[in-house]
Amino acid sequence: MVNVYDKLMNMKDQSKLLLGLIQKKGPVTRNQIMDAVGMKLTTLKRFMQPLLDEGFIIEADMGKSTGGRPPKLYDVNPKGSYVIGIDISRTYTETVITNLKMGIIDLHRFESPHDPADTVNQISLYVKDALCRLGIAKSLVLGAGIGTVGPLDRKKGIILNPANFPSNSWINVPINDMLRQRLGLPIVIDNGANAAVLAEHLFGTGKGIDNISYFHCGVGIRTGAISSGNIVRAINEYEDAFGHMIIDINGELCHCKNRGCIETMCSIPSITKKFKKLLEQRHSSSDDESKSLDRIDYLYICNAAEQGDKLAKEVILNAATHFGIGLANYINLINPELVVLSGPIVEHSPLFYKTAVEAASKRRYIKSSRVAFSRGGYFKDKAIAVGAAALLVEETLVS
Repeated sequence: MVNVYDKLMNMKDQSKLLLGLIQKKGPVTRNQIMDAVGMKLTTLKRFMQPLLDEGFIIEADMGKSTGGRPPKLYDVNPKGSYVIGIDISRTYTETVITNLKMGIIDLHRFESPHDPADTVNQISLYVKDALCRLGIAKSLVLGAGIGTVGPLDRKKGIILNPANFPSNSWINVPINDMLRQRLGLPIVIDNGANAAVLAEHLFGTGKGIDNISYFHCGVGIRTGAISSGNIVRAINEYEDAFGHMIIDINGELCHCKNRGCIETMCSIPSITKKFKKLLEQRHSSSDDESKSLDRIDYLYICNAAEQGDKLAKEVILNAATHFGIGLANYINLINPELVVLSGPIVEHSPLFYKTAVEAASKRRYIKSSRVAFSRGGYFKDKAIAVGAAALLVEETLVS
């Protein structure tokens, strides 16, 4: 049986263009499609027909009548083809199966990073089981996208040397080849923040907005940006440059060898370290207290701050204010229309989000420019995995 990837690859560029438009804008009428792409009706019908014949699009419904016969509405077939999205983070791996509208059909998350071979094994076992359980033929799966921590060699599909991975086995990992061999599907890779901002831009909070910035606040500070509708790419797909913006020349030493980087103040490790240090200074040290300190994590600190604990609030407010100062500098340079703040710290600390937004808004240079903020965006903690699936579709449609 011919799979959907090969079917799509054998289509004319015009048909793939139409599929991309219907995927993002559907349900739409033929007139709306003609207005968007500038095709005549006869040409439009010629390039739409293969999409209908192969089941990529369907007649979804009837539109509103403007006086005559109601027009037909076209949309992607929700059961015509599927995509796999994979988020390999510093603390977990998440895999989703979506349809072409990026609706999540199934999801699986496990703690990571295990070594690469074990991670690939767990992903492939889940995919095989899920497709069987859902009754989805493998021939209907377009491929898989990966969103992960940079730096990357995106063209070769290699994870180079990501910082702050608990395991040192994630160096020069040919992750694309490993997954392609196990899944037998086309694979693409990008850094996770790029994947997430793409998902929000095409299908989420930023739909219809051409200038978006996305920040994932977790073990590191990861950043992705859409400018004039295009992903802004850095050398080697680094996504943590913002986290290494220096805002205190006398600050703590960062693993990048500079002092006072945002990441030394606003990441999960830095917040946890600061809280424990202040707690030790304010209480006498003992073996019991040392054991208690070992049990303290960022979730404890976030929850304590929300419940009014003075020390926890002090630490969160300090971290969020410094993050907001860096964010103001970023906004002054990039001038995004929408800023999405996401990641574990934002998810579990409303105080961090509120304080960071207030600090950034107060310190922006051009106060007249309008910037919208979103806590988590539309896809929340699933944005990287969904964005990885969207990335696979986008690269397939233009190849």
